[in-house]
Amino acid sequence: MEPSRIRLVCFDIDGTLTDGVGGPAIPGAAHAVRQILERMPVRLVTNTTSVPHRILAAHLTRQGLLDNPSWLVTPAVVARRTLPERGHARGLLYVEPEVREDFEWFQSDPRGPAVVLATEGHDLRIADLQPAFRRLVEGATLYTLQRNRYFRKGGELVTDLGPVAAFLAYASGREAETLGKPSELLFDAVAKEEGVQRGEIAMVGDDAEFDVSASVALGMAGVLVRTGKFRAGDATRFTPGPTAVLDSAAAVPAWLGIA
Repeated sequence: MEPSRIRLVCFDIDGTLTDGVGGPAIPGAAHAVRQILERMPVRLVTNTTSVPHRILAAHLTRQGLLDNPSWLVTPAVVARRTLPERGHARGLLYVEPEVREDFEWFQSDPRGPAVVLATEGHDLRIADLQPAFRRLVEGATLYTLQRNRYFRKGGELVTDLGPVAAFLAYASGREAETLGKPSELLFDAVAKEEGVQRGEIAMVGDDAEFDVSASVALGMAGVLVRTGKFRAGDATRFTPGPTAVLDSAAAVPAWLGIA
């Protein structure tokens, strides 16, 4: 895809714009966002599930990365938009207490039609997941905020939601629907808000699989940056490959031809 076709840029946050969730801006990232905003809309699209939207938006604003909280798109935002429309705003919710405020609209109901996975589950036991397993076998729908395999925390790689979602899906035989990246629900909603086509969106991130390859598979541009969780060989690790590989988010304006 030619950069000249791009009319909307979506940036991942952790590892792409900031050094960790709640960390400082990566050098040049804030300036890059500002440059792009002079030409086209920007959305910050994250699969982070450990920080409430309110707190993350405030942090990004302080870092000079965000002007409008509505430009921050999280899986919880997609869940709040999608599940009530489907009559699935009640059921079993697995979420960390500090993020529960993003799900105040969701009603706890052990017989409800939805099972929502919103935590990496580092403190969960297999026994804690048995009610979800039983509801799924009985016909409930499984939603996972994202399917990422791992992320970097405190300098180390740790497992993300993906392995927990895979466990429940395998045990119950019911595939999980993803609400975060690379969900079509997410990107189509963003595209509709700005009046662009999916093929006119560039997704910039450090995750070669879920930020980049999956976006290219959806018909978007996928730009891989060599920061955050990037590892040597990532550019060729997944098919389809990235549209472009850049040193960091600071290089995106030049790739777009607007630096």
